[in-house]
Amino acid sequence: MTYLWRQGAAIAVQTDGRQTPVSFVWRGRAHRVERVTRRWRLDRGWWRQRRWREYFKLTTHTGLLVVVYHDLTDGTWYLQRLYD
Repeated sequence: MTYLWRQGAAIAVQTDGRQTPVSFVWRGRAHRVERVTRRWRLDRGWWRQRRWREYFKLTTHTGLLVVVYHDLTDGTWYLQRLYD
């Protein structure tokens, strides 16, 4: 089963020098990133309301597989998908 938050659930993220997540806090619990399996950017709607994001599909040290994104227009981070 997959849980999806279309607008994303706000998270606090720590990154390395390449702006890659190394850990995040979601629902009061810290999750250390074990591996990033995919990284991609999305730049849509520049002619209307711009949606400019960088996505990361990653695995945590506890075995969670999630998709998080960084909103590049305002700097906030969100958890968008959790794979069960």
